[in-house]
Amino acid sequence: MPDPFGRDAQELIKREFGDVLTLLERIPSSISSEEALSLVSWMLKSKEPPEKLLNVDPLEELKDLFRFYALLGALAFSPYGLETEFVRQATTKLYRARIERKGSLDGSLLRIEPPGEIPDRDRRILERAMDRSLPEEERERLRLKHRMHLSEFLELWDGSLKEVYIRDGYAYLRWETALKLWEMAFERRFDRAVSILSDVRDELPDFYEGLRDRLEEIANDFFKERLEKLGRVGAKPLRFELFPPCVKEALKGVPSGMRNYAITVLLTSFLSYARLCPNPPRRDVRVRDCVNDLTIIKEEILPVIIEAGNRCRPPLFEDQPHEIKNIWYHLGFGLTDNPTLEDSGNSTWYFPPNCDKIRANAPQLCKPDKYCRGIKNPLTYYLRRLTREERREENPEGENSG
Repeated sequence: MPDPFGRDAQELIKREFGDVLTLLERIPSSISSEEALSLVSWMLKSKEPPEKLLNVDPLEELKDLFRFYALLGALAFSPYGLETEFVRQATTKLYRARIERKGSLDGSLLRIEPPGEIPDRDRRILERAMDRSLPEEERERLRLKHRMHLSEFLELWDGSLKEVYIRDGYAYLRWETALKLWEMAFERRFDRAVSILSDVRDELPDFYEGLRDRLEEIANDFFKERLEKLGRVGAKPLRFELFPPCVKEALKGVPSGMRNYAITVLLTSFLSYARLCPNPPRRDVRVRDCVNDLTIIKEEILPVIIEAGNRCRPPLFEDQPHEIKNIWYHLGFGLTDNPTLEDSGNSTWYFPPNCDKIRANAPQLCKPDKYCRGIKNPLTYYLRRLTREERREENPEGENSG
């Protein structure tokens, strides 16, 4: 299967299982963890996928699909960890290589079509058709092979429009550009799928937690050098400049109608998870599972929350001093203003609300920037930008594969 998110794959899933959750329930009785891991473990030894993964017997397509969705199910238990980055990177390379071998994006998730008629003059210029000195390989590279509705193209494209031929509401694409857009669409769909499954991971069989543990070992091995240089993705100082726009808006202080949501719900959950436990091991995690005392909360997190509350109009904690108890309640310590570490677990440690909930409850906070594309949760935004920044700091002259 060249594209597990493509139209062909989705039709197969719908026909055989009805939905993805039913598929995930079937997988543990159909394949082993080792079979699922084989889809990505090649990255430890090679930069390119092995031949045996590029040629899949049509009779084995369903089993091949099982392997991919097994990995997604495992990542539901680690949506922000290195495991997710590792699997995303490996599967993007694998499925791109399959598409290149097939020589076609038909049936993929990318909604493209043949280019149709292009004015001869434009084609001659764009494809340099009159330049007889060009080798055939270069001619093939320059040919406009696809077109895509401009609205869908702009959702993915992050380059200059001067680089693209646009006509009658379509963007016209060379093969390499189409492949690049497919990669971007695949990675976005990948992150969305993991995020959606993380919301229902309590319903998944134990098979997936065991597979997650194996993926963690492989990812740590693959990223060993980075981990040694930068430390593990875990509790670390906050990078305020990398925060999502909604959190930055909350930090500025908000009017009366939004104060409780922006400060108590959004800021408290976002700052605490981003600082203490960016990759929670399970849904019912407690603060005491992540730290040994409350120093970080009292000295780093709570002062930022209180300062943002004081910037509100009118100041939140002057107007509602009891709201401090609510802060601790949302951190999982119950309704108190003098908690101990042992109180952790007396209430739920609330996870940051998803973007759609923020738009519904406090639309004034939602001011998307270019990094918000494809993001479902503000914590995902922060961790993705943090990972990119750390890679840049690790290798300022260009990222390598590890």
